[in-house]
Amino acid sequence: MPSFGTLLPFLIEGLAFGAMYAVTGTSLVVLYRTTGVVNLAFGAIGALSAHVAWSVMGGTLKKPTPVVSGLRMLGYPLLVLTAAGITVLYGMWIAPKLARRDPLVKALGMLGVALILLGIMKQTWDSSKPRGISLPTKRWSLGDSGTITSTQIVCFLVAVALVVGVNAFLNKTATGTAMRAIANDRDVSALLGVPVRRVEAFAWALSGVICGLVFLLFPALFKSMDQGTLTWFVIGALAGAIVGQFKHLWVTLISSLLIGMFESGFASMSGNLQFLKDYRKITPFVVAVLAILWISRRRTVVLAGREMS
Repeated sequence: MPSFGTLLPFLIEGLAFGAMYAVTGTSLVVLYRTTGVVNLAFGAIGALSAHVAWSVMGGTLKKPTPVVSGLRMLGYPLLVLTAAGITVLYGMWIAPKLARRDPLVKALGMLGVALILLGIMKQTWDSSKPRGISLPTKRWSLGDSGTITSTQIVCFLVAVALVVGVNAFLNKTATGTAMRAIANDRDVSALLGVPVRRVEAFAWALSGVICGLVFLLFPALFKSMDQGTLTWFVIGALAGAIVGQFKHLWVTLISSLLIGMFESGFASMSGNLQFLKDYRKITPFVVAVLAILWISRRRTVVLAGREMS
């Protein structure tokens, strides 16, 4: 078992990584509560947006094109706008056609988008060359335990601030109330005068903006823009949302932070605990399976008007 000093830098890194899980999970929960869609394309949308921003900021395509130097600083807002634009485009064009279909069909629609965007990235950007987006970063020494960066701190603060803000928005504003009403019953909400399409558009836009923020921080945090890793990052982030049963944002936040810390902390293991390091990437999936088993431990059946467990 490693000492605390050895473990500390891994825990700090895991806290930042878990924060990205938490922000992603918050976006998934908000969109699901409003539209019933599990956004499996979250990672692909963010990855494509990050590649677009990287190209504008001086990266190269398979067929290089000149980059205007004055546009380099526009890469950061362009990333967020691209993610929001793609998400809203899907939400307004395709999602309404699937609004009354089963949740599985809705999820498969998003999975199809993820595969299409991944294919576009593979054809447009050379994945054999290193790619990354950097942010202005400061480092502080923790003595013999390593360092902590401003990017890691920002990731954690963004996760907490987002959960606080979204909770307040859903519970204190008219639009938030409308979003929760649509989640309960779309048709009844429409009959009561709730502008369903407008509220859903807002939910999709909010999800897209959050996606842009995640993928502005994520590549900068880990200095990597691997297309497959970014695209399927959302699968691991689903674990926190599942633990929160796609409705409890604080539970999603706390569970996501813990998942990130455990996953990163296992990387410091050696000796008899080496197997934890070798299999640490399955941490979110183990947590998700255990959460599903716990949530479904009791099944209520209504028989002749009486509930039976």
